Amino acid sequence: MSEDDIELTSIKLAILGDGQVGKSSICNTFVGLEFSEETISTIGSAKFEKKLKVGDDKELKVALMDTAGQERFRSAAFKAIRLVKGIALVFSVDNLESFKNIEKWLENINDNMDAPPFVLLGNKTDLEKDKWQVTQEEIDKFRQEKKMTYYATSAKTNTGITEAFTYLANLVYNKAEEKRKNNIVIGKKKIVKKKKCC
Repeated sequence: MSEDDIELTSIKLAILGDGQVGKSSICNTFVGLEFSEETISTIGSAKFEKKLKVGDDKELKVALMDTAGQERFRSAAFKAIRLVKGIALVFSVDNLESFKNIEKWLENINDNMDAPPFVLLGNKTDLEKDKWQVTQEEIDKFRQEKKMTYYATSAKTNTGITEAFTYLANLVYNKAEEKRKNNIVIGKKKIVKKKKCC
């Protein structure tokens, strides 16, 4: 079985962003674990698995890699996710710096990886509006400039999380399917019957 065939049934995704934006809580909620305000910051990486339906009702196993957001762990985080096929970038709506740092995360990804599909998550949207430090206008402007799909999420209320990762999984699945079909076509073109000599 080729690598492309394997990717059509199982893919790896990663979640990146600053510390304390709720990445681990998002992962816990994604796989159905109970939300806790006391989630411990990730050191290194952790893996969460769940099956999602993609394409024409095809079931796909998704392995989601949670990574440390602190600067000192960043190089280790990128080593851990070097084989992932899609990335969710997360900021917290009550932390303006985490939003501004998405630009740095994009630069780090471009330096370490080969242009995987992205989705942008604005987490902790359950908070009262007066606690928000990032406006919807800022979010809309950024996602339009970067051509990224955006999901407003809350790990606490389980808002937007399944939808965001289903969308990202579909991007990866469709990309893999297109590559597989192109490889089949190229393979067929290479099969040329030799003419018999008179």
